[in-house]
Amino acid sequence: MPLNCNLPINKQQKALLTCEAFWTFSLSHYKKQGVQSAALALQDKHKGNVNLALLLIWLDSLNIQFPPLHITLLESSLNTTDALLTSYRALRKKIKQTGVIELYQQALQFELHLEKQQQTDLIETVLRIELKQANQQNSLLHIYCCSLNAESLYLSLQAKKGA
Repeated sequence: MPLNCNLPINKQQKALLTCEAFWTFSLSHYKKQGVQSAALALQDKHKGNVNLALLLIWLDSLNIQFPPLHITLLESSLNTTDALLTSYRALRKKIKQTGVIELYQQALQFELHLEKQQQTDLIETVLRIELKQANQQNSLLHIYCCSLNAESLYLSLQAKKGA
């Protein structure tokens, strides 16, 4: 069998792809050294989506992939929440400047709610894509970073040593 011929994922692998599991992974991965700063650089300097990057990191870690052209389908699924999040982040930053901590915390909690909705949208979309077992040759995250001209952030987003 050629090296680039991937097998479909099995039922056990597909069962792992839940909103809760993705959220848990994301919270844990985001806390790793260097990930937060790389994610914010991806978002602010390269106009990338942190939740999409986290999804691709998660899928890479589960040895699951799909044809890279489907990344644009995932990006499209974020159109509604991305516009909301961008506006809300700006508002939250203004609230932070007021020094009203309680209001800032409420704004942050609502932003996290939007982030969770965005992750739900991503999972719903990824489950409609034909998923394959990864052949270890192409990282979805690497492909995404290259498409954003953010290849320098790849290792830091993965939380790999030497970044």
